[in-house]
Amino acid sequence: MQKSHFDIWGSVLKMLRLIIAVVIVYLIYRLVKTSLLPSGKRSEKFPRRPASIEGEEMVKDPYCNTYIPLGDAYKASINGETLYFCSKECFEKYKRKIEEES
Repeated sequence: MQKSHFDIWGSVLKMLRLIIAVVIVYLIYRLVKTSLLPSGKRSEKFPRRPASIEGEEMVKDPYCNTYIPLGDAYKASINGETLYFCSKECFEKYKRKIEEES
């Protein structure tokens, strides 16, 4: 017995509904995974800088008292003493402060 055109189109429509339902469920899954779960990958607006070496010595900026990894510190020698700063700006401010105190 042959199926009529209506039976064939009915089967095709059922298949399309199933495919659309599967796509919608998948999209909802991806949305939940990326927005709610911490393990989901998120695009970063700002690229991360390379991580400092684990266990690297931390040094204290004498101007702003911030601790920074030795490898990231701005190094300067003042009166024969090596000091480490979080930035060149802190170094400049520290240098001005010392000159004012002298």
